[in-house]
Amino acid sequence: MSKIVLCETQEASYPYRIEKIHRSFSSYEELCYLLDQYMIFFLMEGIDFRMKSYMKEELGISLENEDAVQQIKEIINFRNFFTADEKQQFQQRLRTTYLYSMAKKQKMLADMYLEHHQYLSAMKGYQALKDAVGQFQARERIEILYHLGLCQSRMFCFDEAKESFRKALAIKERREVQEAYFMVSYLQGDYSSFIKDGEKISFSEERCRTIYDNIKQREEEIENQEEFVKLKKIDYHRKKADDVITRRLTKAVLEKWKDEYKKEII
Repeated sequence: MSKIVLCETQEASYPYRIEKIHRSFSSYEELCYLLDQYMIFFLMEGIDFRMKSYMKEELGISLENEDAVQQIKEIINFRNFFTADEKQQFQQRLRTTYLYSMAKKQKMLADMYLEHHQYLSAMKGYQALKDAVGQFQARERIEILYHLGLCQSRMFCFDEAKESFRKALAIKERREVQEAYFMVSYLQGDYSSFIKDGEKISFSEERCRTIYDNIKQREEEIENQEEFVKLKKIDYHRKKADDVITRRLTKAVLEKWKDEYKKEII
């Protein structure tokens, strides 16, 4: 059975919006929920003066400590949003996360932004890890570069995205990275450049031509259909593409990215 948390405290007269995570709260219970879901954000960013003033005036919570960990603990101990067991688990997770290296916490923050489709913030987070990549294992380095490339794609920085994907593939070849790389190259619209991009990651001209034709075929098949936004998988290793639903890039996705990007920068 799912847990239902009833609001036992008085709701504030107006909500407080945390712009960096695009979330609002107007009660103690909602604040605790955000702490649970976005722990790494509060641990890394802390609670600023404006938010502390709001909490004191509207929720009756006065934070005396400037340390982010202690601030979080003060909040969760203020009322009984968490059960005793949940509070213990939360504090254990908080301690474990706090002991991670700064680079790992920065990656976790960037991953959180990416998970919530805040691509600009995520991109800045991954870029900040440029000088700390040596602290990560190969799998994590690939993930950082791949995610950075995805964010750059959504910011329409296609050349930078391809470079990030190439760096990830230089560590180890991974199918999802190859797919993202070719889709970005295709979206740039130049066939000859597409072939050259493929050759840069050791794909033959014939294989690149097959990939290009399959992407073009799939785009033409779905372009005028009502389910255009329900993108389909492009199996570029075959002559005929599959009909399996996936999240690959096409013009429909770009339009969605434009809207999301506008919302984030306005």
